[in-house]
Amino acid sequence: MGGMGDLVGFNFITRLASSLDGVLFPRRCGACRAPLADDCGVFGLCGACMGIFAQKPEHSCAVCAAAIDGEVADAGITTCGRCRIKPPPFDDAFYGMRYEGPARELIHRFKFNGAFRLAKTVSAPLCAELFSRPAAREADLVAPTPLHWRRNYERGYNQSYLVAMEVGKALSKPVEAEALLRVKHTKPQFQLSAAERDKNIKGAFSAPRPEKLAGKTILLVDDIMTTGSTVAEAARALKRAGAAKVMVAAAARA
Repeated sequence: MGGMGDLVGFNFITRLASSLDGVLFPRRCGACRAPLADDCGVFGLCGACMGIFAQKPEHSCAVCAAAIDGEVADAGITTCGRCRIKPPPFDDAFYGMRYEGPARELIHRFKFNGAFRLAKTVSAPLCAELFSRPAAREADLVAPTPLHWRRNYERGYNQSYLVAMEVGKALSKPVEAEALLRVKHTKPQFQLSAAERDKNIKGAFSAPRPEKLAGKTILLVDDIMTTGSTVAEAARALKRAGAAKVMVAAAARA
């Protein structure tokens, strides 16, 4: 049987591996890959990339968080044209970064290049934003936007699930990984126009455990929000299953 000696040995190996990690695999900026200083903070980005991160717009839609022109906002209009014409099934939206410049590079490496270790870096701005929003802190549970099993097999991981886990830890909320299932294998949304995205994603999600969602406020997590078609369809499935409220939380917003 193992004893204290085994535990001491394990701790020693863990500390040794941790110390060697910085020597054999120096920490690098998640966006530009430049070497990182020890005091880079939780974002995992170099000072240059942090300095040119796209700032959030002064005015944004009260529903989907899309940028709104200043003159429109000054006229007292708080929602974007898309939400006024076709109100989405979700109730609010938050995001951590603008999907531009270094943030775009960071997300691409995380999503397409197998850099799943960047989950904390990608999630940090979103977690900070959500923690500052009382509405987000009132969510009952966190649900990641699922991948179809084929896409998950090809990529090896669901990036939205990794972000959702960081959000759950930051807000001390349970993460319900199977709140939604992706039942339709669709074309990648980024290859399509806005109208094509709506059609492509229609009917792609189901909620197999409605008893876990009934009357609950759900924080739906995705990696990138562009037109909002994907999260809208996912929110629609959650509402059909009985969710009382769905708020979208995206790591980045186009």
